[in-house]
Amino acid sequence: MAGLHRLLALLALALGSVAVSVAEDKAKDAELRSLPCPDPQDISPCVCTVDEQHNMKLDCSQVESEDQLAQVFSSYIPFTHFHSLYISGNQHLKILRNGALGPASFEWIHITEGVLEEVQDEALSQSYPTASHINFQANNVSRFPFYELPLFTSLVHLQMQTNSLESFPVLNSDTLQEIVLNENLFGEIPLDGFQGVKNLYSISVSANDVKILRPGTFTDLPHLHYLHLDSNLLTDIPAGAIGFSGKGSLHLQNNNIKSIAIGSITGVNTGHIYLAKNSLVVLEEGVFRPFLEGGATLDVDDNPLGCGCDLAWLITNSYFMALTSPAASCYDGELLTSLDPSIYVDLC
Repeated sequence: MAGLHRLLALLALALGSVAVSVAEDKAKDAELRSLPCPDPQDISPCVCTVDEQHNMKLDCSQVESEDQLAQVFSSYIPFTHFHSLYISGNQHLKILRNGALGPASFEWIHITEGVLEEVQDEALSQSYPTASHINFQANNVSRFPFYELPLFTSLVHLQMQTNSLESFPVLNSDTLQEIVLNENLFGEIPLDGFQGVKNLYSISVSANDVKILRPGTFTDLPHLHYLHLDSNLLTDIPAGAIGFSGKGSLHLQNNNIKSIAIGSITGVNTGHIYLAKNSLVVLEEGVFRPFLEGGATLDVDDNPLGCGCDLAWLITNSYFMALTSPAASCYDGELLTSLDPSIYVDLC
């Protein structure tokens, strides 16, 4: 009888050990994988996290080569739709290859502050229907398949700031609302450069080498609200160059603008015009009065204004002066706000 009790005790102990082992294995599996993310060991050095809405975010900033990135996405990925891909500050990834992202699709694609030079054709093809935000800011990208833009049927934001695009890209998209092409290498914007992206709300082409604006370049864009052309090499704004949809924010500061034609800018209304750090000697009434009458604010700081009778229309109108930047000054540094309106009334 004692032997039977001992056998039963040993059996119970063994069953208990098996139960503990199974529980430990389950606990380890829970640590390794957080559904719907892939197994961390399969996608290392990429890291997947998931929020309460089951949005998966994948950070592959630590990949050491194009081959390793491709290897990650050739592993078992049970749920292929990710919310976002982040590769930030990577010093190894120079080419985003076709097929490198495997079957994975993304809504947000951020590959920034690295050494990326080329995005191959169809490298983002799995994200054609899903990608809403594509950001390649601060790389060395000189080759990107812009011709594929119409295939991205959810794309609203494209960021290509601080790259090496030598010529203005061909842009066509029915969904794109914001594009950022600041700090590239192109020197001109074609007349039809934005005519294939009619739904743009915001355009940024600051800090390139643009010297000339052609009439019609920024017109017939019914949703345009923000336009950044600052820090280029512009010297004049011709008639019919820029048209907003009813309220505009126009950034032309830090160019070398000497003249602005009557009718060159329309639709600003109660928006803002930034013209600081240019070469304006005269603020022509026919050009600027319509802006101020519409309620737009005007920043003309750091311009060598002559402050003669040509400025009487502004200095003698307190409403217009209230809409003009308080730091605006004459060529000799005297603030416009310190000028005596009565002098202009008596002598002009």
